[in-house]
Amino acid sequence: MGVSSCEEEIALPDNLVEFESDQLGLLSTETELNINIAFSRAISQAGSIVLNATLTGLEYGSDFTTDPAIVDNKLTLQVTAGAASTSFKLIKANGATFLGDEQIKFSIESVSESIVLGGKKELTITFAEIIATLGSLAPNVGGEQQPNKVFIDLSGNRQSFISRSGWDLGFNTDSDKFRVIINSSSGMLARVTTKTDMNAVSASDTVGLGNKLSLPAIFAALFGPPPSWLSETIGWIDDPAGSLSTTAIAEISATDADNKVYIINRGKNPDGTERGWKKVRILRNGAGYTLQHADIAATSFTSVNVTKDNAYLFNYINFNSGLVEAEPKKDQWDIAFTVFTNTFPSDPSNPSSPLVPFEFKDYIIQNRYEVETAQVLMSSVSYENFTEANLAGVTFSTSQKAIGSNWRSIPSNSSTPPSLRTDRFYLIKDAAGNIYKLKFTALTNAGVRGFPAFDFALVVKGS
Repeated sequence: MGVSSCEEEIALPDNLVEFESDQLGLLSTETELNINIAFSRAISQAGSIVLNATLTGLEYGSDFTTDPAIVDNKLTLQVTAGAASTSFKLIKANGATFLGDEQIKFSIESVSESIVLGGKKELTITFAEIIATLGSLAPNVGGEQQPNKVFIDLSGNRQSFISRSGWDLGFNTDSDKFRVIINSSSGMLARVTTKTDMNAVSASDTVGLGNKLSLPAIFAALFGPPPSWLSETIGWIDDPAGSLSTTAIAEISATDADNKVYIINRGKNPDGTERGWKKVRILRNGAGYTLQHADIAATSFTSVNVTKDNAYLFNYINFNSGLVEAEPKKDQWDIAFTVFTNTFPSDPSNPSSPLVPFEFKDYIIQNRYEVETAQVLMSSVSYENFTEANLAGVTFSTSQKAIGSNWRSIPSNSSTPPSLRTDRFYLIKDAAGNIYKLKFTALTNAGVRGFPAFDFALVVKGS
């Protein structure tokens, strides 16, 4: 009897498998599309998923292919144990032309015994750009450790994600700006030195920094008399609101002698392991940049040239692998779910006390490229009843953290999971002028953070 009771207490809900959305459009500029299939949680044993493909106005091979291949209108995906999602690629054939009404409908035909079909078991892909009118998405944040930074494009009804520790520095692409950002998703901090020679910076320049230049060290300093260095810490991160006039790394000067060496703590990987320390110096290189970087004790350094590609807001570098694509093109995403380095009062009992860096989970940032957001309280109008007529008087914000953590609440009792704030919803105005309303519907799964979901609907179509 006792065993039965215990089993009932630990029973988990069905592990659902479904497409991330039910409709996608293939942009004319895209040559391939990665299509994700998500699980409620990591699967316990290896298995397979069989999709059925129905083509309209298309011929497999001459118009497109897939990886893995479609055979007899079936596409089979092998899934390894421990996977939280799987995917396949749709690839346009070279030279193929489309009228825009061509479609492929994929439907999940069968799944392994360990998983159960969810609600989105069909996906229609149109070979033309779409403007989604409504939908629901479950961003693939990756569960409790939230290892993924997930980018959402509402009009495209799609998401994409990267490892949030997959990059280190982002180089702004505006022709008139030479600004560099650090990775706020891994808890990175940067502190300037007085030196301009990379090889002159050594381990001696980091003496004492181990107890300062990290988010855990800053957090620990809040419990007791504040150390004198605590007020400096706000300068070790980028402005959380997204202003490029206040970044941890100063504007890159056209005069090389003005560009100092920085000591950087790369923060942590999602599993909690340290990413290590680096010394860096950045110079202008014509219209682009030159990054110098090395381990702290190194007596030589690596140089990487970064050319500005204005299709993106930033061009990104990973110290280990070089140039990486860490976010979609600037006009192809609206908001992103991530862990984020925000600020917090140094005296929690005094909101006006000096601010210090602090890590926030379940955080939402908005695209700095022409995206605006607004919060609407249900006490004024419900999500269901909000229409274009209700836009009068709404004030939109361009702050990167306008949504931030305001969509959820964290109980003072750490043993209680966080919860949604159901008294509000949000408006998202994208770079094309489309205005969507968005209501969050989930934050956790069985009490575990890292499983957000939301509904959205088009309020105004852009011009």
